[in-house]
Amino acid sequence: MNVEFHYYIVHFLANQAGFSPEDARTIAYSSQFVDHNIISYSIKTESGIYNTFPTQNYGFWDPSFPREMYIPFHFFPGDPGYGKAKRKDGKKNDLNCTPNGPQVKELLVSALKTRNLYRVGIGLHTYADSWAHQNFSGQLEEWNRIEHRSLIPSIGHAQALTKPDNPGLIWRDPRLDHEFEEVVNRDRLLAAARMIYKYLCTYNHRDFDDSEVVEWKLSELIGAPGRKTGDERIADIVIEEGIEKYHRSDWLKAAFHLTEDPGHSQLFAGYDKLLWLKDAVLYRSSIVERTPVQASPLFYESDFYKWLESAREHLAGAKSILKGIAY
Repeated sequence: MNVEFHYYIVHFLANQAGFSPEDARTIAYSSQFVDHNIISYSIKTESGIYNTFPTQNYGFWDPSFPREMYIPFHFFPGDPGYGKAKRKDGKKNDLNCTPNGPQVKELLVSALKTRNLYRVGIGLHTYADSWAHQNFSGQLEEWNRIEHRSLIPSIGHAQALTKPDNPGLIWRDPRLDHEFEEVVNRDRLLAAARMIYKYLCTYNHRDFDDSEVVEWKLSELIGAPGRKTGDERIADIVIEEGIEKYHRSDWLKAAFHLTEDPGHSQLFAGYDKLLWLKDAVLYRSSIVERTPVQASPLFYESDFYKWLESAREHLAGAKSILKGIAY
């Protein structure tokens, strides 16, 4: 899924499930920020240096990336026997991501039980991705190969580019049996939304008898495949729900003290793929020393800090659930 689902549709579903606008935004922002937290920071705080860690990047060469990012946050292993994962080559894979699998449900339920909205949002990101990323794994392996002559590494859905994450797209997955190879992303999106709404209602101790109405309302907003652009779909949700737009720098700006750093605009270029590459190659290999960033006086009260601590808890919980699977 992309920002359209992880932020705007999750926000819509949280609104419908009875969350306050502030809490709905916290959940939705936490969900989307998983994809935008792509570089590490060393942060100077009154208590010393606080080091962050990424939850997404675009690399493939480091074996820690699948273990620490792709699998626990984006490609959670599901049910190897899932019917719609049936492939032409007849193979199965314990690391294959499948929608609503027992392990990703356990991960989400554990997040909901914490009553921590940041943790809930992160859990919903991974849960939603179990629909969008189904039939791919978070490892660099032949299982993910779409095109045998492609020079793009076969990790995750890299060879399928952004096709699995585009809510309005219909595309073809040639690895699957003929009855499953046409993929209608809208169908996957609505199935994920239906389940997320039920979980969020349960969190608020509400019934979800109106789930069909909520799903119909969402289906009307997003329209049929090909009828609206992503920007048009987002605009319709924003107008209908009065949702505050997502800006990926909001939480960073509140967490860092910027007045003494005239070049601080680089701080928010962390979403530039060249900057994450610099972070991954130069800083992680210690070729260049990372320059610490000054924390704001209220850093430990910031959404960014609370989200990071929640992401650490999510990662630990994911590893515990997957401890019986070799990856």
